[in-house]
Amino acid sequence: MALRTPLLSLAATAALTFGAALSSSVASAHAASQPAATEPAANAGSAAAEAPPAYDRVDSFVIFGRPYAWRPINDSTVIVWATAFDPYLVELAYPSHDMRFVQAIGVSSSGSRVYARFDTVTIRGFRYPIASIFKLSREEARNLTSHKTGNS
Repeated sequence: MALRTPLLSLAATAALTFGAALSSSVASAHAASQPAATEPAANAGSAAAEAPPAYDRVDSFVIFGRPYAWRPINDSTVIVWATAFDPYLVELAYPSHDMRFVQAIGVSSSGSRVYARFDTVTIRGFRYPIASIFKLSREEARNLTSHKTGNS
């Protein structure tokens, strides 16, 4: 019984840390899509008014067979193109340090749909659970990938 309390507090701490890590990777991917502010501070009010909306979170998306294309953003975030017109920002439950070096990934699906918190992304034989999925426009996906390649 005395061991139960430390284990519960350890589990709660791990859950809070995991949740913070998930939210920070989406925030960094969203921040990467935003152009750097080169305007003086006097235009800060107009810049706030022009801020784009956050990405639309979805529970699942339709995919037939394998992905049309994919592009890593960072170690725990990847853009998966279900078709040539449907990009999705897929956040992994934990980072894959090999993602930048592989030529192909696998995406599990259930009845032609990929579900967050249920399906996985396979990289070099290891399965990474999908933590969350965000619907992107084609322009947002291009901005994320062009910003990423600009820093490389």
